Amino acid sequence: MTISIGAMIGSGIFVLPGLAFKIAGPSVVLAFFLAGVVVLPAALSQSEMATAMPEAGGTYLYIDRAMGPLMGTIAGFGVWFSLVFKASFALVGLSAYLEFFVEHPERPVAAVLAVLLIIVNLIGVRQTAGFQAALVSIVLVLLAGFVILGAPNTEPAAFEPFLSEGWKGLFSATAVVFVSYIGVTKVASVAEEVKRPGRNIPLSILTSVGIAMLLYPAVVAVMVGVTPADELAHTETPVLTAATHFLGSAGTYVIAGTAVLALLSMANAGVIASARYPFAMARNSLAPPFLARIGTRSGAPVAGITVTGVVLIILVLFVPLIELAKLASAFQLLVFALVNLAVIAFREGHLDWYQPKFRSPLYPAIQIFGIVASLLLLTQMGIVPLLGAAVFVGAGVIWYRVFGQSRAVKESAARDALRLREDARLVQTSAAAVATGGRKLILVLIRRPTRPSRQHTLFRLAMRLTVAPGGRIHVINFDARTRRMIPTDEDLAQARKLGIEVTTEHYTDEDRRGMVHAFVEREGVDLFIADLPQDLRASRHVTRDLHWLQEHLTCDSAFLRNRAVDNIDRIAVLGTGGPYDPVKVEMADHIARHEDASIRFVHLTSVDAPPGQAESIRAYHEQLGEVLTVPWDDRVSPTNDLIDTLTELSRGANLVVLGAPSHRFHLVADLADRIAEAVDCPALLVHTPTLEKPGPFKRAVEWLIS
Repeated sequence: MTISIGAMIGSGIFVLPGLAFKIAGPSVVLAFFLAGVVVLPAALSQSEMATAMPEAGGTYLYIDRAMGPLMGTIAGFGVWFSLVFKASFALVGLSAYLEFFVEHPERPVAAVLAVLLIIVNLIGVRQTAGFQAALVSIVLVLLAGFVILGAPNTEPAAFEPFLSEGWKGLFSATAVVFVSYIGVTKVASVAEEVKRPGRNIPLSILTSVGIAMLLYPAVVAVMVGVTPADELAHTETPVLTAATHFLGSAGTYVIAGTAVLALLSMANAGVIASARYPFAMARNSLAPPFLARIGTRSGAPVAGITVTGVVLIILVLFVPLIELAKLASAFQLLVFALVNLAVIAFREGHLDWYQPKFRSPLYPAIQIFGIVASLLLLTQMGIVPLLGAAVFVGAGVIWYRVFGQSRAVKESAARDALRLREDARLVQTSAAAVATGGRKLILVLIRRPTRPSRQHTLFRLAMRLTVAPGGRIHVINFDARTRRMIPTDEDLAQARKLGIEVTTEHYTDEDRRGMVHAFVEREGVDLFIADLPQDLRASRHVTRDLHWLQEHLTCDSAFLRNRAVDNIDRIAVLGTGGPYDPVKVEMADHIARHEDASIRFVHLTSVDAPPGQAESIRAYHEQLGEVLTVPWDDRVSPTNDLIDTLTELSRGANLVVLGAPSHRFHLVADLADRIAEAVDCPALLVHTPTLEKPGPFKRAVEWLIS
């Protein structure tokens, strides 16, 4: 609690009120309260996540695990810079109050104080925590005395008109003073070093918010009530200015000393918390490994504190005071929106390991309010802070893409939630497809030159995929030489036995693909089956026709590649990355059912995939297995060599079923040829034009959490 309060009660009271009064007038009192209202949802969300993940890193850690390493990197950059900015802001403000005691060069003295704080933090968090507790206790007592003694001296007329600058002034001031609440969630960044985190973290965060929401308006109300408007609007030491109007000489010295202690406390808390962010990012491979080093005796992140200190000193020496405050607020508004979104990702992800001991009330309404309110306040910050935030967001994206993407563990609650929902939807669709028993009308295309054995395989597969009885197979033959071959008398007899109607047409027309397309549209074909040439490069005109049909037919299509099918006792269904197309599952089940075969799901992942991904895929296979009508097994393996791994995992299969995405056939054929030759069995390429494709919004979300 002392870390949290000490991080807040500094610039929020001792520097900002004068600047905010110039923007909002007397309604600055309400602005400080409204800022606390906007912070409250993030405080509740942070409290919940901290009890589920009491580890170093705080906000960065939660957003990384909720929405993936890209958003985690942006959040880590944003929180780290906002905390360092605020610590710098506090040290520069501290120099202004020290002027009351002795003249000195403000910026160099602030830099010296920064060095001293870095040394204190390198000693260790226990010693720092004791120092912090003493500072915060003194400041709270003295500020309470300021309110008690100043309240009787306030002038009611000073608050009229209350909204002198209108609602816009009020909301603009609320955005500016938002920096006053930044420290409320800092305690989560040291959660790994806190005893009984399930109790102490939520209690400290929420108690701190409550104290700040009462103390800030009370102290600011005294300032407004005792200080002339012109004087208050042009001071960088508003507490000291107000104290001169109702306290004696001794009182002003006490207030100046209080300000020094408070600002020192806030700067110290900023160093404590901000140094843990580079440490946590390095531990998750999103920053150089040296930042993860900790002191042997102190247990403090030595490298993180040192790097933070260097940046702190640079900001103290060169960046204007007001810009530090605005940039800190802009970053934190964006981060608090992400904090609220992270809780939604965790809750909706239904993850077994996410078991917080404290749960935010009024979920998800309070999180949605926090997101909307934070983004609205962000628009009130002005162009410079917005541009600054945009630059650092861009820097975070570039840093992740260049440095972190190849190293980070790509696992997140949002990704898990999307995957679980997509898996559940596709399992339901697969179950419905399997339950149909087959297709009502299948079109088989025989073209020149298709070998008789492969013609027979095409018709055999069509019979296995046609609903029986009551289904129909229509054969279009563009090869006059095979007029008497397909369907054979044996094929027709088997079809009649199953109750399947067979019709045929023979053509020599040049507009082959146009005729096929017209038939599909006119008759309502459910599935189109054709044979891919053995040598695609030597039969480019055929390949072009089949590619055109694949792209333009409104029905599903399947293309047999490599060779004819003999006996089938095992079918391998291949997947690489995402869930299976339900049509692949349906076809494999129908063929296996009639051939008395089994199914093997073969799924490959990248070698850097997290362990949880393989477990999720196996769980998905279990759900698919429940809808199948035949025995099944699965193989899930990480790989850098697609072909060799498929060869091993698909060994023993007589037919491979894989997806035929919407690319030119020469690209797909290269892959199909390599797979078919490697596994030494026929391959059936399945294309589903009706398969739902992600829209622009979903693709954007998937990119953000990638």
